[in-house]
Amino acid sequence: MPRPKVPPSQRRRAAEACNFCRASKKRCSATVPCTACVRRGHALSCSLTHKPRGASGARAPEPVVRGPSGSSGATSRLVSPLSPPDVAETADVAADATEPATGTGTASPLGKAPHPRMLLNSNGERVYIGKAASLSFLQVVRDMVAEQIGPSRFSHNEQSDRMLEKSYSSAANADKLLVSAAVGLDADQKRLYAQCFQSVTGGLLDVFSPLEVEALLMLGPSPGDLQINHCKRATIDLIIGIGAQAHSLTSAQTVGQAHARQAQEHALAGMLEDPSVDMVRAFLLLAFYMLGECRRNAAYMYLGVAARAAIALGLHSRASYTGNHPKYQLRLRIWISLCVLDMLVSAILSRPAATNHALRAGLERHINDMNDENQDRDTGTACLVAAYKILAITMDIVETLYSKSAMKENLSAGRVEQCLDKIEAWSRSLPDTVRRAATTPPTTTPGDRVTMGSIHVSCLYYFAVTLATWPILIAVLAGPPGGSNNSSQNPQQQLASACLDAAVFLVQTCVDALRARLLLGNMCIMKALIFAAGLILGFELFSKQREMDFQVEAAFRGAQDVLGFLAPQSPQAAHYLEILGLLASAIAKQRETLAVRSRSKYVGRIFSLGGQNSGSDDATEAAIITAVSRDNTMPTRVLPTDAPADPPADAEGNGQPFLGWDSLDLMQWDSFPFLSPRSFDLAS
Repeated sequence: MPRPKVPPSQRRRAAEACNFCRASKKRCSATVPCTACVRRGHALSCSLTHKPRGASGARAPEPVVRGPSGSSGATSRLVSPLSPPDVAETADVAADATEPATGTGTASPLGKAPHPRMLLNSNGERVYIGKAASLSFLQVVRDMVAEQIGPSRFSHNEQSDRMLEKSYSSAANADKLLVSAAVGLDADQKRLYAQCFQSVTGGLLDVFSPLEVEALLMLGPSPGDLQINHCKRATIDLIIGIGAQAHSLTSAQTVGQAHARQAQEHALAGMLEDPSVDMVRAFLLLAFYMLGECRRNAAYMYLGVAARAAIALGLHSRASYTGNHPKYQLRLRIWISLCVLDMLVSAILSRPAATNHALRAGLERHINDMNDENQDRDTGTACLVAAYKILAITMDIVETLYSKSAMKENLSAGRVEQCLDKIEAWSRSLPDTVRRAATTPPTTTPGDRVTMGSIHVSCLYYFAVTLATWPILIAVLAGPPGGSNNSSQNPQQQLASACLDAAVFLVQTCVDALRARLLLGNMCIMKALIFAAGLILGFELFSKQREMDFQVEAAFRGAQDVLGFLAPQSPQAAHYLEILGLLASAIAKQRETLAVRSRSKYVGRIFSLGGQNSGSDDATEAAIITAVSRDNTMPTRVLPTDAPADPPADAEGNGQPFLGWDSLDLMQWDSFPFLSPRSFDLAS
C-alpha cells in the first residue's frame, strides 16, 4: 500500500536542493547559501538548481549569471531571512566576497573574487582565513573546476571545510616524551641539530649573538642549573627541537617533539608574568616550531605572546636598540625577526598582524638610516633586513588590494602596478651578497644558512608579486573567451603574465635548491609558498584548456616534486601534495574531454588490446594523467637528505644533472617579461 502524500506544510525535507548538495546527494536546507555549503566553505557558489526530478546526474549549472558587462547578476544573493543561525554568522564573510576584483575595462565574475573563509580547526571551532590566503584562492580554483567539469575529488571534498592541524600530544605521550628528553645528547648531535636550526631559519630569524648558540648548547638544558632561567632553558630546547624537526623523520618524532614539549613546560612555568628578552625568543621559536608541526593557529597565538612581551620591554621603541653595543644589536635583530615571522604568518593566513605598521614605524626609520649610513652588515643580517622590507610591502599589498574598501572601489590595474613598483624598487636596492649564492657548493653539513637566507628572501619576493597580481589573473582567466581583456597589450594581461612568471620562478628556485641538496626535510615556510605557486600554475593549466605551456607544465611538476620531498616529514606538505595531485587529475580529465569532443565524426576506434570497450579512451586518459600529474598520491621524487641519489631531471625534463652552483644566481629571476606576456585566450 503506497505511503500517503505528505502535505507541503509538514515536509521535513526541502523541495529543492542547491547544485552542490544535489550533485553529492546530501540533505540541503534549500536556503541560499545553504547550511552545508556554508560549512564546507562553498557559500558563494551555492545556488538552487530548480531541476526536475531525475536530473541529479546532469552537470551542475554555473552558479553565477553574468550580465551584459561581464558582472554577475547575483549581487543580492545573501542570507535568506529563514536562514539558520550558523548561516547568519557567516553573512559578513560571504558579503565580503560579493565585491568583485576588477581591472581596467572589465570586471571579473562576481563569484570568482577571493573571499574569506571560516574553517574548522582540530577542536571543531571556526577560525578565520582571509581573502589573501592561499586557502581562499584554493576555493576559487575549486569553484571554477566544478563549473567546468562538474563535481570531482578536487572540488568536492568532505574535509574541504577543515583546516589541517596536527593534534596536540596526549598526556600519556607527553610523559614518554619528557622521559626521552632527559636522555642526553652528545656534543656532535647537538652541533648537528644546531646546524640544521641555523639553516632552516636562515633569512627569517636571527635571535642569537654569533657565539651564543654554541655557549647555550654547552650549558645544556639541565633542570638543576639554577643559573639558567626557564625561558632560556626553553630556547636551548628549541634550538635542538627545531633542528631535529628538520633533520629527519626519526629525529623529529623523538628528539624534536621531546625537546619542544619540554620547552613549552619551561616557557609557561612563569605564567607569563615577567616579560624578558628570553621570553620573546622562546615564544618566537615556539611559533616557528609549531609551523613545522602543522599547527598554524598555535603558531599565530605564540607570535601574539611574543609581540606583547616585546612591546612591554620596549623593543618597538627605537631607543631600545640605538647604539653599537652588542646588547642593543641583539635586541634589534630579535625585534626584526619577530616582525618578519609575524608578518609572514599573517600574510599566509591573511590575518591581522600583531606587529602593526604603527609599531614598526621606528624600526623602518632605523633601517632607512642604516642604509643611508652604508653600514656594513654580514650576509645573514642583510638577508633578515631584506626579508623584513619585502614583507612590509607584502602587508601593504594585503591592506591595499584585499581590503573591503579596495574591493568596493574596484581593483584597477593601476593600483596593482603601484604595488609592483614598490617591489621593483626593493629589488633594485637588494645587496649583491643577497642576490648571489656562494661561489662554492655547500659542505657535507646540513644545509647552508647564508644561501638558504637568499633562497628564502627570493621566495618572499615572488610570493609578494603573486599576492599582488592573482586577483588580476582570476579576472583574466575567468573572463569571457576572446574578449578585449585577452589582448597582449592589455594591462591586465601583462599583470596576469607577471603572476605566472613569479610562480614559475619561485618553483625554479626551490627545485634548484632541492637539486643542490640544500633543502632539509621540513621547511615550514617554503611548503606554504610553493603550494600557493602550485595553485597558480595549476589554475592556469586548467583554464588554458587546449593550449600547452611547457614551462608552466614543468614548474607545476616541480612544485609537486618539492612537496613530495617535504611530505614524509610534514603532514601539511603531504596534504598540499595531495591537493595538487587532485588538481592535476582535474586538468587531465578536462583535456581528455576536450580531446574527445574535437575528434572527427567520420572515424572511430573499433579495436583495443586493452580488453575494454572499443570506444573507450581509458588508455588515452591514463597517458594524459601520467604526463600531467605522474602520480597523484605519492611523492614523485623523494631525495633523502642523508643518502646520495641520482640528480633529478631539469626543468624541461631532460634528465640532465645539476650543471653548477652558479645556476642559483638569483639575479636571473628578478624581472618579469612584461613586454611579452603570455596568451590567456580561452578555447571556445
